[in-house]
Amino acid sequence: MGIYTRLAKIDEIEENKVKVVETKYFRIGITKYKDEFFAFEDVCSHDGGIISKGEVADCMITCPRHNATFGLKDGKPLCMPATSPIPVFNVRTLGEFIEVELEDD
Repeated sequence: MGIYTRLAKIDEIEENKVKVVETKYFRIGITKYKDEFFAFEDVCSHDGGIISKGEVADCMITCPRHNATFGLKDGKPLCMPATSPIPVFNVRTLGEFIEVELEDD
């Protein structure tokens, strides 16, 4: 079990847009789709490229490089060329903040 870490304010996250936050170990993309928040590691499992510049729609994110698509809820690949999921993180809101569950140090 990890520790919830405050990464953004709720009003910083726009619907279907991605805010990227640098953490100690990697970049995390945070997005909102239909008023639900999602967080994922900002890396495409297909080629290691940045995925946060991709399109968010229908609870999915599409990699801008090769159009691999992943579910925001579970990170599972939904089409080729990706065959492995992207890491996703539990998200909660606390007051005006978004917190993401990250690994313990």
